[in-house]
Amino acid sequence: MRRLMMAAMLALPGMGLGPASAQVPPASPPAPAAREAVVANDTDRSLQELYVFRPGAAQEGPDRLGANVLPPRATLRVALGRTRDCAFEVRAVFDGGEEMRRRVDVCRNARVAFADTGPRREVEVVNQTDQSLQELYLAPSGSRPRAPRPAQPRSGDWGADRLGSTTVAAGESFKLRLRGTQDCVFDIRAVFADEVEETRDRQDLCRSPRLAFGDAALPLREAVVTNRGRRTLRELYARTPGRDAWGADRLGAAMVEPRAEFHLRLRGRDCTYDLRAVFDDDREEVQRDLDLCAIQAIGFGMPVVTEGGPRRVTLVNGFDRTVQQVFLSPAEDRNWGEDGLGDAVLAPGGRHVVSLEGGCRADLRIVFETSAAEERRDIDICATTIIALRPGWTLDERLAPLAEGPAEAAAAPQPGSIRLRNAAGLPVVELYADPAGAASRGPDRLGRTVLGAGESIDFAPPDDLPAGPTRCLADLVAVFRDGRELRLPAADLCAGQEMVLQ
Repeated sequence: MRRLMMAAMLALPGMGLGPASAQVPPASPPAPAAREAVVANDTDRSLQELYVFRPGAAQEGPDRLGANVLPPRATLRVALGRTRDCAFEVRAVFDGGEEMRRRVDVCRNARVAFADTGPRREVEVVNQTDQSLQELYLAPSGSRPRAPRPAQPRSGDWGADRLGSTTVAAGESFKLRLRGTQDCVFDIRAVFADEVEETRDRQDLCRSPRLAFGDAALPLREAVVTNRGRRTLRELYARTPGRDAWGADRLGAAMVEPRAEFHLRLRGRDCTYDLRAVFDDDREEVQRDLDLCAIQAIGFGMPVVTEGGPRRVTLVNGFDRTVQQVFLSPAEDRNWGEDGLGDAVLAPGGRHVVSLEGGCRADLRIVFETSAAEERRDIDICATTIIALRPGWTLDERLAPLAEGPAEAAAAPQPGSIRLRNAAGLPVVELYADPAGAASRGPDRLGRTVLGAGESIDFAPPDDLPAGPTRCLADLVAVFRDGRELRLPAADLCAGQEMVLQ
């Protein structure tokens, strides 16, 4: 009997002995799934800030866009990490500060859409002024306090800027969408880049959905401004002569890189303007009394003589003693560098070419055989390519030779050429020689050099001019550093004579 009871007990579940009788541990819960939300901006405005957080959270956390924005009709995937939570709240901030909120169950549907509701009306904003339109405010007529009227409109009276982060450039237009309003009649306030404001009362935008600023009947003066220098042109100002204030920067948010162009537009009855350019090193350049009715091309900046190649300067020894050493270094460099003469010397009356890798501004130091030295700082070697070393040269405004020697002055141009002498006060930075009557302009014949003020060169017909009896006839165009152009049509390049550029 006892054996039967023991056998029955061993047959019951859990009563067995040994490994087969051990308990099986419960299965661990699955790891949290990676969640994400797909945010869709179905509005016609830029989404500036985006926050995703759990409902009831004390803090919303960081802006999920960071320094970016979500453009209209764009989507963004927002990673929420591994979590068992499904419910999230999303807050979006748009241009002008308007906010929208959504609650979403990302486990069921991860898409979160922000869309405009209510009626929508389009208004065309046309900027016919010569200044960019920076801000635009529309308030339903009668919604702003009328008395007492402040000297300057308060932004709170007008609501949000309807342009948001957008600006309307001079001569451009913009489609403004009015959302969620049944109003037709608005008061308008426009703010331009020069801080001039224009207000209009009771504009019916249902009857006339177009806002035009500026007088299209005024003449439009246009000019192409070229940056001929090595530095970026950061700001550009224009004013009529006699005015003290320069007004707003005509470039706005744009900048003009070296060798690039900018199309300047000025609307008004005046032809004469002063222009002021500011480069990224804070250097300024002003050109006064420019007749924009007569000229359409203006240049600023020192010419780009080379693109990475050395600049060459000819030194002429006008002393009665020998120059033993020559040092030419960039103006911003504190070290003089190597002797430009090497093992040579510069005897009285002699010439020697030294070169420099770097910008247009350079310092020059010469050492005589007696170890006496003379220095001159901040020389513009792009404009002055020949430097006469003579008594007083460190202070003399003119660094070029005062006069050519008798034999050199009497020498005629090379056969089959002409001599071009720059008698102007500015260097010639470009020179064009094209077949007489050609419709288009060919290559710059100076290439990587300039013809400095007071300098001369012998110029023969370029090889690419067509052969024949008219090969020597060419249309010459000399471009000076200030952008002024001198045109010499049908010039005889084989005349063997001197031609003065001024």
